[in-house]
Amino acid sequence: MRIGPCTVLLAFAFAPVLLPQTASAQTAQAPARSSATPAATAQTAAPAATSAPACNCPASVVQQHFPPYTAKQTTTRVQTLADGTHITTVTTAQIWRDADGRMRTETTNTPTNGTPYRFISIYDPVARIRMSWTVGNPNNSKVVTVYHFPQPVAQPMPAAPQTTQRYYPSRNESLPPQTIEGLYATGFRNTNTTPAGYEGNDRDLTTTRETWTAQDLGITLRSIVDDPRTGKATTETADIQQIAPDPSLFKAPDGYQVKDTNP
Repeated sequence: MRIGPCTVLLAFAFAPVLLPQTASAQTAQAPARSSATPAATAQTAAPAATSAPACNCPASVVQQHFPPYTAKQTTTRVQTLADGTHITTVTTAQIWRDADGRMRTETTNTPTNGTPYRFISIYDPVARIRMSWTVGNPNNSKVVTVYHFPQPVAQPMPAAPQTTQRYYPSRNESLPPQTIEGLYATGFRNTNTTPAGYEGNDRDLTTTRETWTAQDLGITLRSIVDDPRTGKATTETADIQQIAPDPSLFKAPDGYQVKDTNP
C-alpha cells in the first residue's frame, strides 16, 4: 500500500494532541492514590484509640504550693448592749504555714481564773487530717484528737427540693487597694440585708463584711464583720515573716495520746 504525504502530515498533526492528554490523565490520578494512604492509616489507627478501657478512677487532688510564713493574728470583738454597755474580747493567735499548705494555729485563751492556756490546731491538706489539743489547761487531758477528711468522690448532684427561698438583698463591691503590714492588699466588701420580719425583726438588719487579702501570699491581712446581732469583730494579721517553719510544728507532741475520731 502506498502512503501519501498527506497521511504522514496528518499523523504528525494529531500526535502533539494525543500525548498531552495521556500525560494529564496519569498526573491527575497520582494525587488520588497518595491521598488515599493517610485515610487508610487513620482508619487503621482508629480501633486502637477506641479499644482502651474507660477509666473509672477517683478525682485526682492537685498538690498546691504556698509561700511559707509565720504571723500573729489578733481578733477584737466589741458587742454593744441595749443600755449602751460595751463588751470587748480580744483573742490572739500565732500562725505558721509551710510550702505544702500545712497550717498550725495556736490560740491563747485566758479564763476568769486568770490562768492562760493554749489551743493548738493543725490543718494538714497532704495527709488530709486535722489535729487539735490543749496545753496548760488542767481540765483537759493530754490527748491529740485527729479528724480525717473524706476522699473526694464524684457523685451526682441531688435534685433541688421545690421549696420557697427567701430573698436577702446583697451587694458586693471592690474597695481601693491599700498597703497593710508592708504588703499590697486588695479589698472587698459584702453588704447583706435581712428584711424586716424575716427573723422576727421589726426593722431591716444590715451586716457588712470587709476582707483585705495579700494575693502574693494568699492570706487575709484584715477582716471586719459588723453584725448588729453579735457586734463588730476585727481581725488583724501582723508580724509577718516569710520564712519556712520548723517541720516538727506540724506533728503531735510527745507525751500525748493520739485519738482518731474516724480511723
